[in-house]
Amino acid sequence: MEKIYWGRSSLCSEHDQRLFHEFLESGTDLLKKACSNSKGEPYHLVRSEFFDIHFVDKIYHMAKSIKRNWKAQPQWMQSLLKGKSSLLYFHQPSSRTFLSFSSAASMVGLRHEEVRSIQTSSSVKGESDKDALRTLSSYFDSVVCRHPSDVYDLFAVWALKHSDREVPVINAGSGKSEHPTQSLLDYFTIKESFNGQVENLKIAFVGDCLRGRTVHSLAKILSLFKGVKLYFISPLEFALDKSTQEFLTSRKVDFECINGPISDYVHKLDVVYMTRIQDEHGGEGKVESDYLFSLDDLHKMPKSSILMHPMPKREEIDPRIDFLHRDPRVMYWRQQRNGMWVRAAIFAHLFDKTEAVLNLS
Repeated sequence: MEKIYWGRSSLCSEHDQRLFHEFLESGTDLLKKACSNSKGEPYHLVRSEFFDIHFVDKIYHMAKSIKRNWKAQPQWMQSLLKGKSSLLYFHQPSSRTFLSFSSAASMVGLRHEEVRSIQTSSSVKGESDKDALRTLSSYFDSVVCRHPSDVYDLFAVWALKHSDREVPVINAGSGKSEHPTQSLLDYFTIKESFNGQVENLKIAFVGDCLRGRTVHSLAKILSLFKGVKLYFISPLEFALDKSTQEFLTSRKVDFECINGPISDYVHKLDVVYMTRIQDEHGGEGKVESDYLFSLDDLHKMPKSSILMHPMPKREEIDPRIDFLHRDPRVMYWRQQRNGMWVRAAIFAHLFDKTEAVLNLS
């Protein structure tokens, strides 16, 4: 519950923290149920571990339809969510995710506003995060949240479930824990790149596997598919967190945690998912040479494989790779653009427009 502001009053703070702790301790099944609609699908889109194959494939097909029809039917698309609204509520710096959500909202006609600095909010007057969320839900039909706390996503769900206006919460990144919409766009990118086939792929995550929330979220989606082999290649101090390892073990996923050079493995991988060192959570952010992806590494990769990165990237990918002309393995720029289609599909799902999107010609 670190980094959540409970307000100045110790009486209110202690009461609310006790109730939220009880909510967190209710168990995975009850937490998933609290985040689901009457159909058992995500109503609050906060954690990848709450997704199933049916849901991720639904979002995939909706995003494909939006991508295919956006230029052909822009007026229809922009009328899809007319009359609905969303608040982009970002307590943490973001440009890429923020603009992706903003572009997606505009694409489907969703009115959206933003709060990108809590210094402009009533928190400076002592208002708790719980009260702020309940207030904001009065003005909008959904809230997209990014926050430095690992549990803010579930906190937002808890706060709104105890209000008279429970609107959908979308987690746009919570601390070092989860980034479920990034995992959905990453899944879209992988599935589209391999002609709809995800089973039996060999996928390596490279860099900061300990604190990379995109790593945790995508690994949980990939755990749904048979025959997938996951490699987590990192310095020892950034090895995959214990919680994600236990989750993958419970799903009987074949995975390895490796402390060694990426160049020893690229020749047998379908997907290389590079990440930066998350130095906003501590440390200097330096990358050892074993975990830098070189131009030679790209040449070693199979022609059908892809190189991904959730961005922002720094020195972990050889800068010469950015200037290659149309190498189909260099997927990270297209990966960014896929975020718009996927997040537009997420909005359409949350506002019950699935059939309308899937029935587009």
